[in-house]
Amino acid sequence: MSTIVVGYDGSAASDAALGTAIEAATAFGDQLLIAFGYDANPVGGELTDYRDALEEHGQQLVKTALERAQGAGVAAEPVVVSEAPAPALVALAQQHDARLIVVGTRGEGPVRAALLGSTVHKLLHLADRPVLVVPLA
Repeated sequence: MSTIVVGYDGSAASDAALGTAIEAATAFGDQLLIAFGYDANPVGGELTDYRDALEEHGQQLVKTALERAQGAGVAAEPVVVSEAPAPALVALAQQHDARLIVVGTRGEGPVRAALLGSTVHKLLHLADRPVLVVPLA
């Protein structure tokens, strides 16, 4: 049994990615690592409160995703990482020797992605293994 890492942030795009990851895990007989990565940039004096809120939010999201995977009969583990999403997903994939990383895309155009930063774009440049990008249908 191998592992498939799926990035999950509760968005419709990540819901699509989770569905595809569940299908792949079922087909390969793999387990899922459902990951929420966040980067708490210091903006003011309340960084600790902000980081704690992000951590709690992430825990709730991956719990919901975990229930969905387990309901489909797929073994899964939730993880919340205090690191920007793209490097967090790459690190988790390396640590677990994952077969695949699955993420969703919101369909941002190249200019918007370049200005705001795209997790998918960064991930494609950082990953040392296959990345499956699931479009929002």
